[in-house]
Amino acid sequence: MINKYLQKLLNVKFFVIALIVAETLLLRYYYGQTMDLRSEVAQLKKDPQEIAKEETAALVEKVSKLVVLPSGEEPVVATVTDKEKLKDQPVFEKAENGDKILIYSQAKKAYIYSPEKNVVVDIIPVNIGESMLNIPGVDEKNPLRVALYNGSKNPGMTTELEKRIKEKNVLGVSVTAKANASNSDYARTTVFDVTGRKGEQAVALAKLLGGEVSTVSSEMKPNADMLVVIGADFK
Repeated sequence: MINKYLQKLLNVKFFVIALIVAETLLLRYYYGQTMDLRSEVAQLKKDPQEIAKEETAALVEKVSKLVVLPSGEEPVVATVTDKEKLKDQPVFEKAENGDKILIYSQAKKAYIYSPEKNVVVDIIPVNIGESMLNIPGVDEKNPLRVALYNGSKNPGMTTELEKRIKEKNVLGVSVTAKANASNSDYARTTVFDVTGRKGEQAVALAKLLGGEVSTVSSEMKPNADMLVVIGADFK
């Protein structure tokens, strides 16, 4: 009888311990989930422009460990999403999809970085003009037709950006179309080279507008040389 009684006590003890362990594990799980949710909410509340700066700073830090980068200026960052669109531009022949291109206008250099391999693939010279009010290869006789799409949740952004472009008096740049983008979730203002042949001009325009360059767009192709999709970072 005593042995049976002791056995029952041991069983109860083990059962209680199991409950405590299970409860502890559940509490840790829900705590982790809560912290992840809070982190996600905090990230969503961040200013998109601040997020973009943090991403650029993190990229610069990585690349600076591999090569000495120019100081005193923040680069324009372009992501290669379709290398076939760069085939007519020999300077980018070593770039692969997913590569990041850091363009330093003052230093007149661009660095092609492969995140996958963590190597600087190439360093190339670029010339996007002494003043960002001038875009290379663009003037009154060789105009640059630009379409503006609003990819943010703020109304009237295409009109505001067109006004700023006119105020800057950028030689040869003309806005030929304005519309809403297919969605309003663009975080960054992005410049797309519609022609696939004006990469240098796209970089210069992105620098002028404080945006980034991309080679692929899901938007309807406009009758223009460049498409600028305005993101939430546009102030």
